Amino acid sequence: MSLNHKRRIFRTNAKPLPFRGRRLPSLGVLLATAGGAVTVVVAVSLFVRSSEAPAHVPAGMRLSAPAASLAVLDGDTRRLGDQVVRLAGITAPARGSVCHDGGQQHLDCGVAAVDALASLVRGSAVDCTIHGHDDQGRPVGNCQAGDTRLSEALVRDGWARAEVEALREPETTARAAGRGIWRTGS
Repeated sequence: MSLNHKRRIFRTNAKPLPFRGRRLPSLGVLLATAGGAVTVVVAVSLFVRSSEAPAHVPAGMRLSAPAASLAVLDGDTRRLGDQVVRLAGITAPARGSVCHDGGQQHLDCGVAAVDALASLVRGSAVDCTIHGHDDQGRPVGNCQAGDTRLSEALVRDGWARAEVEALREPETTARAAGRGIWRTGS
């Protein structure tokens, strides 16, 4: 066999390449196309999949829960079944807030407020009328455990501050008596 003879490397019956004679798209175009496709997939998945966020409870709605399905989350918030509800008209101290008992010992006022709310609802069903929502989207309402109005009881016992005029008198009485967060030295 002679080395001067030209040999064909490709067969003549081979199929043409898909981009033969055409230029490939630039890297920027490929990245933009891929990014657009990913954006569409993410957007569709956000609308299609179920959400873990609680449903927005409309104002005026009543929420009730038996004692077995109640949980106190903090001094002014509790869970009724699968809904988290804040008590209307009050602000309770956060966990870790320090106040003093009568003997000048440090006391976690937030935990004491949780204990006070827990004792008010212990063994009782809770019924709430929703009036609106807080800045985190949680329902806010007036709640009762039996005949006890929870917001008023917490303010009267000194474990919450009044945010509405209707609760100013019980707060003044609790301050004067030195109950709860209003103990001497707090």
